[in-house]
Amino acid sequence: MTALMTKPALTLNRFIESLRKHAANGKTPHMGILNIPPELRLGAEDYQAITRDAFHYLPENTQIYRLENGMLACVRGGKWAEDDSNFVDHVRETLEEVIDRQGLGSIPTNLWNRFKWPDDDERLGKLFGLPVSARMMGENWERFDMAEMLRGAITTDAVFDSCRRQAILSFDDTRRQVLGHEIYCSLDYLRQHHLASFLLEGPGELEILSRVLDEKVMEVTRSIAPSILPDRLHLNMQVQTVLSDTFAEFINHDDGKLVQNLAIEFSMENAIANWWEFEDACEFLHSSGIQVGLDRITLPALEFLSPRKMNVDFIKVIWDQNIIGSRRTEVAERLREFANLFVENSLILTRCDSRTALRMGRSLGVEVFQGSYIDAMMGTYLHRECKSKRRSTDKRCAVCQWAPREARKNGCEFHFRNGKRLSEV
Repeated sequence: MTALMTKPALTLNRFIESLRKHAANGKTPHMGILNIPPELRLGAEDYQAITRDAFHYLPENTQIYRLENGMLACVRGGKWAEDDSNFVDHVRETLEEVIDRQGLGSIPTNLWNRFKWPDDDERLGKLFGLPVSARMMGENWERFDMAEMLRGAITTDAVFDSCRRQAILSFDDTRRQVLGHEIYCSLDYLRQHHLASFLLEGPGELEILSRVLDEKVMEVTRSIAPSILPDRLHLNMQVQTVLSDTFAEFINHDDGKLVQNLAIEFSMENAIANWWEFEDACEFLHSSGIQVGLDRITLPALEFLSPRKMNVDFIKVIWDQNIIGSRRTEVAERLREFANLFVENSLILTRCDSRTALRMGRSLGVEVFQGSYIDAMMGTYLHRECKSKRRSTDKRCAVCQWAPREARKNGCEFHFRNGKRLSEV
């Protein structure tokens, strides 16, 4: 059974096709689907433990398939009359050990599901979140729509688990002030813990993934906005998302309260690749009273941008080591020029993960910063601000401010409000 983990996970596409072929040959596969939630983050050793310690309870000639969404499929070519309660209990004990070890997650009520193909194709499709029954309509069926497949595979809970929140902090000689917060989905975390079996490498597939994540982040933002508003929220989105009906519904949610405190950022790459749509999106957002920003601008790229022709309210420039390398003087002067033109907190230096980034930025006239070092600086205030009964350490509360999932888990409030002055930082 351990050889199961040496093979790549089976795509839902190929798994459904194999069932269809069995049915076309007059066979009626019986199966059970072990619904292992992605948020449990089972690794290879965990899957091996299940196959080694639990699967001997299954009937003989049962084929085991690990699916791309983390589930395990147990398929037999004939009837399945044997009792499987011992198997389910054993797997449940294994998953409880995983939860105790990791400290998060839960076992779904529908952990074990029995199906008969093709009689239960609609039930199976509901479990997978895919239109499985549509595949039986003809021999030349169409492939799964990539966006629909990702919408079904990426749950809102998975995106919430992968969401991060970073403060945007203003510095001057006399005070430090919170200006807003960016809510984003950590794609690396999501792919590592929830989409480990998906191989999305091409630019087209990654673009579809980004647009699906935009939709999911909007859902998460709606759920956590009441605990953060009236603070200013920054969301980074694709140009195509802003021009969609889904975004229109999002900004009209709750009588448009989000619009008053919302800023939308576009990456420079996405804006350049879709320039005419980008200009239309900026016009639409401005007409709706939403601020617009251009994000992910590298320091070398400043040489090729004309600040006076940029129809945005703010820009975000990525800190990197080029500014202290061989081209320090020319890059530094260009950044200083942009800082002088984008006044009133409209130039933000991002990915400030060290004191050097903060000091260099301030020496060049930058007043607004974002990054892990900025969040860490505010950690000294947490022991005075946090009133949660479950707060055991300041470090734990600091994580709550960084990861919304931890704040909800620990019952923490959001401490660093927009406009909060932190003069001692």
